[in-house]
Amino acid sequence: MKKDFYYCIVLSDSQLDFLAGSKYGIDRMKVLKCLIDAAVIKETKYEKKGFAVTLHIGQIALSEVELATRLGYDKKTVSRLLDKMAELGIITSEQTNRTSIHTVHCVSAWYADNQKILNPYYVSVKERRNHVYEIGEDGSGENCIATDVPNGENTKSDTATCCDNGQPSLYLISDRNVHGGDGV
Repeated sequence: MKKDFYYCIVLSDSQLDFLAGSKYGIDRMKVLKCLIDAAVIKETKYEKKGFAVTLHIGQIALSEVELATRLGYDKKTVSRLLDKMAELGIITSEQTNRTSIHTVHCVSAWYADNQKILNPYYVSVKERRNHVYEIGEDGSGENCIATDVPNGENTKSDTATCCDNGQPSLYLISDRNVHGGDGV
């Protein structure tokens, strides 16, 4: 029996506009849903033909070929779509010699079995609004999202807005719905 999952998904206007669009019959939201569904919600050891990695909450080990096959889309199209999603800050992807590791940044938390699971890779709307991001190479050869938020700064996450009410909730928050970062 499949468990009930609830998601706190936070998207900017540009991210939502991109995902709502469709080109060449590709349902972009379907691709995001596939990635979110495949994301681990607890640390998981992933092994494949002599390759091993620990996936952290919010990460997915899924090659572009595997993703294209699951969705019934062309591999090149999926590759371009993932590149655009990374450019918009929805995900980041790292290629390995056996697969790709994707990290979801637009899900602030999951609810599973009445337990809230926070995504450590989530980038809040407040951080998106107040700071400049650079998505791409960080000098170490890995994809990242860099921000000028000081490490010690305590900020209330958007998760508090959509997930701290004590009940599992399904929310889609857009920049249009957030006023001062305090409400939906």
